[in-house]
Amino acid sequence: MKVLLFLSRFELNKEKVKEKINLVGKKIIFTEVKEGFEVEADVLDLEKLMLLQEIERGVILKTAWKELNFSQLKKDALELMNSLKKTYKIHVKFHDKIPISASSLYKHINPYLKHEGFQPSEESWESLLYLEIKKENNKRMYRFGVSERSLWEKANPTSVTMNFTIILENPSLKEEVSDFLRLCWIFKLPLVIVTKNKEFGKLLKKAKEETKGIEYEKFRLTVTEKIPTGLNVGFSKHALKNEKDLKEFFIKSEKINLIFGDDKFGLTQETRDSLHECFRLTPEVKKPLRASHALSYILGFYTAEQI
Repeated sequence: MKVLLFLSRFELNKEKVKEKINLVGKKIIFTEVKEGFEVEADVLDLEKLMLLQEIERGVILKTAWKELNFSQLKKDALELMNSLKKTYKIHVKFHDKIPISASSLYKHINPYLKHEGFQPSEESWESLLYLEIKKENNKRMYRFGVSERSLWEKANPTSVTMNFTIILENPSLKEEVSDFLRLCWIFKLPLVIVTKNKEFGKLLKKAKEETKGIEYEKFRLTVTEKIPTGLNVGFSKHALKNEKDLKEFFIKSEKINLIFGDDKFGLTQETRDSLHECFRLTPEVKKPLRASHALSYILGFYTAEQI
């Protein structure tokens, strides 16, 4: 078995990682590569391997490097898929710059596989075709590997349904906006930013630059001048109701707008007067949470009640 292992992006000692990998396999040969290690072993327990925090993902390498020929490329892809589950996606890794795009490779492979009854899916895939492309001696080379979700997506996320819309009123700090963008993207929540500042577009652009990785074409983000209608809930250290009341409110209510004010000035008078409910958070009675901290606290509180 030959496996390509991607190491996690935190401080680690590769020699100690090798020692840990040696405990879950036999007769292991390591080759260091940019991603981490290529590991060749007589025996390798992949399930135990993926328990190591230092390992981010793995790919079982299936073919040797070959000169790129599209006819052979398609045949190799089909041969590999015949031993895998029907729903798949392709991941292409380019080691060198060559005049070929990932989309052009998909156009060669996907119709060929679909004709044989396989179904590509970026979201619900079960099998992954890992395709590497490089240049060697002025030749374009490729090789295939395969993976599955348990190897490729090392995660055991909670599944929580939240009927919240998050509203941020009059933000003035780039960091504040980027924190809200990140939290709403992670929890798949719509974000509404309420502002009359004509220069806000510049602030939003800077905040987006700090949150690379968010797919903004899929993100439900709205910038408007008015607070949306609905069941509007705010938060203040001066409110009498606390988390116990908030818990009961969540149980009874649906489609809630959670409204947060600017870190410097809080909610406007008009917005405070229009709230249906207002709650205080944390045992601290003097120092309030920053708006993004308050949102994190609420989402964690709500998630803990759901799981």
